[in-house]
Amino acid sequence: MTLLLGIETSSSRCSVALGDGEAIEELVEDRPREHHAIILPMVAELLRDADVGLRELDAIAFGRGPGSFTGLRIAASITQGLAFGAGLRVIPVSSLQALAADAGERSGRAACEVLVAVDAHMGELYWGRYAWTPSSLRILCDDGLARTDGFDAGVGDATILAGDAWTVYPQLRLRHDAPLLAAAPAARQVVRIGARTERGHWIDARHAEPVYVRSASVWKKRTGQPEHS
Repeated sequence: MTLLLGIETSSSRCSVALGDGEAIEELVEDRPREHHAIILPMVAELLRDADVGLRELDAIAFGRGPGSFTGLRIAASITQGLAFGAGLRVIPVSSLQALAADAGERSGRAACEVLVAVDAHMGELYWGRYAWTPSSLRILCDDGLARTDGFDAGVGDATILAGDAWTVYPQLRLRHDAPLLAAAPAARQVVRIGARTERGHWIDARHAEPVYVRSASVWKKRTGQPEHS
């Protein structure tokens, strides 16, 4: 049995989970801009209630992004600190995949295709397409960045939608006629995906880094523009 701690802070929701991929306990707080203050107490509470010490874990899985820049840095840094202290390896998990898994689970279907779109601001979105069943999540289109204007990924009868971009940019729904599920990138899904990840893909804690998708050069260029009064 593989025992994992999961951390997910890529959205307004902060969640931690503990489990083996099947039996999972999760704590969730929807407190935007407070992740830095509440994440460690949540981890401590979860481990205390389960009577599990950090060194008893096999690894720590974390939502690596894409998503909130601040949230991703929090998840990566907390994961690094905990893993270094306990001598654990870490498992980076796509936050879009965790969102797709949560939507698939909430759909009540035996199988579906999940089209994820998350607001990336500046008229852009993070997106991905996945084939979900209760026992697997297969990548159809890997995490990417796209402009909202003209974005049309197409939908089929088995497609469901997930992510906040569908409500932030209502015009997207006109091009994608499929059910929208209220779902979130959840730590329990990070644990579930992490438990299915081969140990050969686990990494050293020093390599636990966020994945922003938006290239660093583009981000620096845009944020480096002079401010206008």
